[in-house]
Amino acid sequence: MKIINARTGNLQEIPFALGEKGRGRWLEEVKVSNRPGQAPTGPDDVSFFVFGQDRKHVILTNRDEKRGILLRVNTSGVYTKGSCGSVALKGGKATLLTEGSWAEGDAGRVADGPDQLWHVEGPCLFSVVLQGGEYKGMGHRYLIVTRSLGTVMIKRAELCQLIATDENPEVTEVAKMFASELHEDVQQALRLAEELEEQMETPQAEVTHFSGEYRSIEEVVKGFGLAIPAAMGDKVKGVSSVQSGTLLPGSKALVALEIGPSGGKRYRFEKISETGLARVKESCERPYNRESVLAIVEDANWHSAWIDYKDGEPTAYVIANAGGIHSFTPNPEWGDPIRTQAWAGVAAVTPAEAEFRRVFNLGNGATKTGGNADAGGGFDSPFAKLRDQRW
Repeated sequence: MKIINARTGNLQEIPFALGEKGRGRWLEEVKVSNRPGQAPTGPDDVSFFVFGQDRKHVILTNRDEKRGILLRVNTSGVYTKGSCGSVALKGGKATLLTEGSWAEGDAGRVADGPDQLWHVEGPCLFSVVLQGGEYKGMGHRYLIVTRSLGTVMIKRAELCQLIATDENPEVTEVAKMFASELHEDVQQALRLAEELEEQMETPQAEVTHFSGEYRSIEEVVKGFGLAIPAAMGDKVKGVSSVQSGTLLPGSKALVALEIGPSGGKRYRFEKISETGLARVKESCERPYNRESVLAIVEDANWHSAWIDYKDGEPTAYVIANAGGIHSFTPNPEWGDPIRTQAWAGVAAVTPAEAEFRRVFNLGNGATKTGGNADAGGGFDSPFAKLRDQRW
């Protein structure tokens, strides 16, 4: 029988201690037998016996009459006032053998939690709360012991993805066994997995996605933490929506957009309009100058439009659509006023200048007059007029 540390999934070194010593705490030592011939050879081949009445103690031996695994569950995490740890058995055959406790503060009143040793005899589900919030990388976890006595400690969102993609069938099996004890979003992932299983034999629609030259749509999807279901294989095909952090097969394309000029505080962008897209993920490098977006195309005539600024003055009017990402500078110092960056594998189709003037309400006047450069960049009033309207 093995003894496993649930936090790492690796073997627990022996001997060891549960909890810590001090006021408001309890240190429980788990020792190995010192009787001749009874000491275990290592953490991968142990047995145990329990003694004590009010408080139980455990001695590790090399007797092999017991089945299952020994599982250490320590809830100590990151110092956070009032954040306590907990362990709850939700389903399966497991017995709490002994435990210690940790605490924060001189008297142990700031926060506390258990450090436990369990004997697990088969598939089990635990609900564990680690000290510290989700924003500190701690908080709630599911601890799953599979039929082969493997262990997985996992966040809810990660468990939803794992179930939906059938990445680990043994974990999914245990989740189904104790489905009634799981949160609603995990139960929804189980229902989704059944639907995806039915679609495995159905040919998936091939569509053209819209992504840049340097990052494939698969890299963008994974970068946003979304999972690609087994029904799609290694390549993202047509999608319909996103559920449980997983793409659902369908007939729609995805768009990966980078909105804004990036750079420091001298740069920012302003959203003007966006149609025909259903955003599924978005993140900001900085809230004012860069936004990464993953969206589903709901209309073939989709577009997203924004204005890039530097030092408070517009530098480019930008339209992204199925024909590419197009930038319009009414008075360029050199080259064409319209520049187009094509999507990977998609032929570019550049819109006319009139389309920019319509979308950004620039009017139909001359684009260059030699006016006040500070007020409008050295051309007729579109910049200044837009600035006065929006600021």
